Amino acid sequence: MPPHLTTRRPLLGLVVTVLGRLQCVKGKGRLLGLLLVSVGLGACAGPALVPDVPGMAGPILQEVPGLRVAVEIGAWNARPSGLTDTVLPLLVTLRNTGTHPVTVARQDFALLDQANRQYLPIPPADVTAMYGGVSGSGVGVSPSVGFGGASGGRSFFGGGVGVTFGSWGSDTRDIIPLGLAEGPIQPGAEIRGFLYFPRPAPETQDLRLVAVLRELPATPPLEFRFRRAE
Repeated sequence: MPPHLTTRRPLLGLVVTVLGRLQCVKGKGRLLGLLLVSVGLGACAGPALVPDVPGMAGPILQEVPGLRVAVEIGAWNARPSGLTDTVLPLLVTLRNTGTHPVTVARQDFALLDQANRQYLPIPPADVTAMYGGVSGSGVGVSPSVGFGGASGGRSFFGGGVGVTFGSWGSDTRDIIPLGLAEGPIQPGAEIRGFLYFPRPAPETQDLRLVAVLRELPATPPLEFRFRRAE
């Protein structure tokens, strides 16, 4: 990684540190940590962001010899619908325009804000774990118990059953399948998927996604810039 891509640790930068350390924690402790992170992120949802290109809508395109890369913000239209309240999904499309396979990994990408704070991609399985891995649809049945009082000193106790039709919980079934696949891209082939980043700090004005392609060491880092929507 180039020297200017240094990881700093502000309050929200702790997200990177926490997620990194969770790799060596098992079971309920790991899940609890992820849930706490997701609660904090939801409470500090950042601003709406758009491409930092005047008049541009849609993906930002960059190309180097052997690879074409497009990045789009605001493209999530899957389950869960509220994913963008928890993480920042960026849709990345990579096309191999060369004659040899090019291997791409999440570690090739980093997100930096105007203070040079760095946010690393979150593995799709960890994003799913933030929601408890819950998905499903159909009929949900939930018991309820009540206790109340009335004038005259009398009280009552009762129970009931609530029935909910349709989807329930936080349906996360699209997070992993729609994540950016890692591995080799064959000549002429294209892959497309989301990179999931921690939400940037609420005061963020500018962001840039930096791609340092280890398989193409002779190429300079690619930068895709975004700014706060006006």
